[in-house]
Amino acid sequence: MNRLFDMHVHTTSSPDAGIPEEELAFRASSNGLGGVGFVAHVDFHPMDYCVGAFRADSYDAAFERALAESDAGLRLMKGIEIGEPHRFGDQIARAVAGRSYDFVVGAIHWVGNQQILDPDPFQHGDPLELVEEYYRELLTMTRTCDIDVLAHAGICRRGMCRAGMDVSFDETALWPGLMTELIDSLIQRKIALEVNTSGLRRPEAVTYPTQKVLSLFSTLGGRMVTLGSDTHSDPWVFYGLSEGSRLLRAEGIDSATVFEGRKPVAVPLP
Repeated sequence: MNRLFDMHVHTTSSPDAGIPEEELAFRASSNGLGGVGFVAHVDFHPMDYCVGAFRADSYDAAFERALAESDAGLRLMKGIEIGEPHRFGDQIARAVAGRSYDFVVGAIHWVGNQQILDPDPFQHGDPLELVEEYYRELLTMTRTCDIDVLAHAGICRRGMCRAGMDVSFDETALWPGLMTELIDSLIQRKIALEVNTSGLRRPEAVTYPTQKVLSLFSTLGGRMVTLGSDTHSDPWVFYGLSEGSRLLRAEGIDSATVFEGRKPVAVPLP
């Protein structure tokens, strides 16, 4: 039987999450998941809440405990979510030196010193200019960084929605060339596009990216995708995976990607 894999699950190895690895592994088995990809925040933006919090030794130990205590049929994968890797390459290299991970997720939370998850940056000037700049940062990251997954593309909607703004815009219509370049970069460099379902539990009520972007991705030949709930705490553990799977199937994508030792493996969607 095909089962869902959640490839974006934060644990107490990230300072903004509240459930340990072994507890999440138990819950994944109880919920019938096929596997879980843990990610720990690795951030070096000086204004970020998680800056400097990553502890590789303790994360390794927590992952090993979860492996030892989990059901044999559950696949556990150890990953990291790196914020702005194209901006902080030297610090990141030192933080993960000598370590091995199943997958590396690249994420943009900051455009310069503007935190795109917060409302403030969108309340000054043209908000869509900031959105376009955000996507240009994504393009630079995917072209230059050694990552396996692009996280939550379009999460800028969170900050916009918190600012009371309309988030129904279609980036594929506003910036068709830029979005095509971004997707081509993913395909050429074999970087998976994450379908992050955390927006479904928020007022914006969309996945990151939206279905419009998924449609362009599929039209251009993209097939490598991961599903991720961006779990941090209760009551949103593993939230929205079935809806994410439905959206993928609607775009003709019938498998999701997991990773073993940074090698992609396709698993059929249920």
